[in-house]
Amino acid sequence: MSTTEIMRVQYTPDGDTVRCWRNVLDEPTGRIIATEIRVRLAYIDAPELGSDHYSRAWGLSARRYLRRLLALHEPVRVTIYGQDYYGRLLGEILRARDDANCGLRLVLGGYAALWQCPLSREDYYAAQAIAQRQRRGIWSQPGPWQTPWAYR
Repeated sequence: MSTTEIMRVQYTPDGDTVRCWRNVLDEPTGRIIATEIRVRLAYIDAPELGSDHYSRAWGLSARRYLRRLLALHEPVRVTIYGQDYYGRLLGEILRARDDANCGLRLVLGGYAALWQCPLSREDYYAAQAIAQRQRRGIWSQPGPWQTPWAYR
């Protein structure tokens, strides 16, 4: 089961995580307060920033692209699917201004690979096939950056 919320972008620490401001109800006071949360983009994995020199370069490239997609304080629609091992929300982030799916764009651009993506999400598989066929980004040359989950 998933839920969708409107949040605001606070910071983009890497190519597949976004820190957002989420409005929550403070039960004791009855007021709405902004709380910082981390959202891990569902279905994708971008190269790590702390890996070897070449993987790091791809990780920096993915973060730079995600930062171009999402402006600071920009409203986004987050569809939440659960939480990961590190307590981050797992979800898809769509820009409120144009419904652009940021994770899907990262895959299509060759900045990230599919990771734990259900077969029913044909849009993600098609995007990765296009990126691979056109040798975009991480698919331009073989290396560990194509399987970031293996190097965490």
